[in-house]
Amino acid sequence: MSIFKDILNTLRTGAVVTSPVYYTQVTGVPGIGTAVAYTAGEAFGTIITFDVPKQGTIANVVFLDYDDEGINKDLVLFNGHFTHTADNAAMAISSGDLRKAIGVAYINSWSDLAANRIGQAFPALSYKAPQGKLFAQLVTRGADNIAAGALPDIFLVVV
Repeated sequence: MSIFKDILNTLRTGAVVTSPVYYTQVTGVPGIGTAVAYTAGEAFGTIITFDVPKQGTIANVVFLDYDDEGINKDLVLFNGHFTHTADNAAMAISSGDLRKAIGVAYINSWSDLAANRIGQAFPALSYKAPQGKLFAQLVTRGADNIAAGALPDIFLVVV
């Protein structure tokens, strides 16, 4: 019963319990071929490594789309190193590597900013990363064709 009292007191006083917010480095998506035609379901770039707290919850994934395409992506996340799929090949993860997966963030919310776009995912995806790193690879859900000089960046927001 005391937990309910605590919740009621919090609601009455307006107090909010928060966690520290951690932003990973803004990093380019490695391995993307420019002027290459991608199709849905293909790996978009190669392995991405994020330095993160050893445990937390991914609140947001932010994809900076300088090529202004706004094509949905899946970010497949792992808490250990995995064998990535070659860029522009059908995404395939081994059963052994799948055991390291912590989940998928669906980048499917887009803001069109005229010359570029911001794509976001809001996964609320909790993890443990013993090495203080998460490993990931993107899967495109459309027909990307990235221009030279317009390679995208990505970062995570962790609480």
